[in-house]
Amino acid sequence: MIKTKYSRTVLDNGLRVVTESMPYLKSVTIGIWIDVGSRDETARENGISHFIEHMCFKGTKRRSPVEIAQSLETLGGTLNAFTSREHTCYYCRILDEHFDLGFDVLSDIVGHSVFDKTEMEREKEVICEEIKDVQDTPADLVHDYFARTVWDPHPLGQSIMGNAEGIKQLQRKDILNFISRHYTADRIVVAAAGAVDHDHLVDLVQAQLQVATPRKGSNHKTPTYDAGKRVVFNRKLQQTHICLGFPSFPFSDKRRMAMLILNTILGSGMGSRLFQSVREKRGLVYTIYSYQDFYRDTGLYGLYLGTDAAKAREALDVIMEELAAVKSNSLTEEEIDRAKSQLKGNLMLALEGSYSRMNRLARHELFLNKFVSLDQTAKEIDAVTIDKVRDVAADTFRNDAMTMVAMGPVKKSLVNEVDWSKLD
Repeated sequence: MIKTKYSRTVLDNGLRVVTESMPYLKSVTIGIWIDVGSRDETARENGISHFIEHMCFKGTKRRSPVEIAQSLETLGGTLNAFTSREHTCYYCRILDEHFDLGFDVLSDIVGHSVFDKTEMEREKEVICEEIKDVQDTPADLVHDYFARTVWDPHPLGQSIMGNAEGIKQLQRKDILNFISRHYTADRIVVAAAGAVDHDHLVDLVQAQLQVATPRKGSNHKTPTYDAGKRVVFNRKLQQTHICLGFPSFPFSDKRRMAMLILNTILGSGMGSRLFQSVREKRGLVYTIYSYQDFYRDTGLYGLYLGTDAAKAREALDVIMEELAAVKSNSLTEEEIDRAKSQLKGNLMLALEGSYSRMNRLARHELFLNKFVSLDQTAKEIDAVTIDKVRDVAADTFRNDAMTMVAMGPVKKSLVNEVDWSKLD
C-alpha cells in the first residue's frame, strides 16, 4: 500500500503551509486559503469578500485578465476560487511538471492584483447578474433567507454575494482596506496535495507570496441562534421551498461524528429516512435532504424540501414524525452500522483526488489547527455508539429551538397548521 505523507510548517510571520504528498499521482492541487468570509464583513461591506475573489482574476502587475485565464488552462490545468461565510480560497490543479508556474500564478493574483477601476465597474455588473441568477433560483434563494432568519443581526446571516446596491457602491479604497485588515499572514494557510515536495513549496511561499503582517485583536464574535422563528414568504412560484433548522455545534466539537451519522440516517441519499418516507412512500416531494453546517464557533443542522403548496403541511408533519422517531428508541444498531459504512465510504471515495485532499487539509488546519488522518477519522466514526447518536438527536431536535422558512405560493397559516409539538 502506498501511503501519503503529511507535513506542516509555520513561518515566522504566522503563515501556515500544510501538504499531503501523494506520490502515486502526477498532478497536484494547491490552495491559498484566507480565514475570511462574509461573516467578517460589516453591513456596508457585505459581499466584498466575494467581490475581491472575482477581482483577483482581473489583472496583476505582471498579468492581464486574459493571461491569468490562459496561464494554466492552456496546459490542461484549472484555476479557480470560491468564497464561503468563513473562508476564501484560491486554488489550481495542475500536472506536477507545472508546479512552480501554478504557485506563481496563485501568489500573483493573491498578492499583486491591481484592482483596476475600469475592471471593477465591469465586474460589478457581472456579480449583479450572478445575484439575479440566485434570485431566479428559489431552491438556492431560500437558503439565504433561512440564514438571515436564523443568524440576524450577526453577519453570519448575511448573503455571501451581498446585494446589488451595496456592490455598486464599493470603491477601490474599500477593497485595499479590507485586504490590509484580513489578508494577513496569520490568517492564511497554503495547502497542497498530490505530487508535492513540502520543502520546495515552503521556499516558494517565502519567496513569492506577499501578504500583510498580522494585526492585533480579532473581530470574530460568536453568533446567537435566533430560535423559534417560523416565517412564510409568499411568492408566485411553482413550488413551495422550505428550510428547517436547529442550532448545532462547531467543527471542533467531539459530537461531530455522531451528528454526521445522524445526518446520514436522516437525509443523506436515497436510502435515508426522509427520502424514503416523504418522497418514496408518499410522493410529497421531488427533492428532500438534510445537512450539517459546521462553523468555527457554532453550527446549524438543516433540512430542505421542495413541494406543492397543497402538500406542504403533510410533508412537514411527516418530517416532524421522523425527527421525533430518531429521538426515541427507533434507531437500531444495524442502522447505525450502515450509516457508518456509508459515511466512511463517501469519505474515502471523495478523497481519491488531490482537490478533496487539499480541501480537507486546509479545513482541518483552520478549524482544528492540526491534521487528522483518514485512519483516525475512521476510528472516530467507528467509536460512535447508538446512545451518542440518540443523545445528539434529543439535544438538537427541539420544538423551541426550531426555525422554519417557507417560500412560495403558500399561506402564512401553514405555521399554525403543522403539529410542531411532536418534537416536545
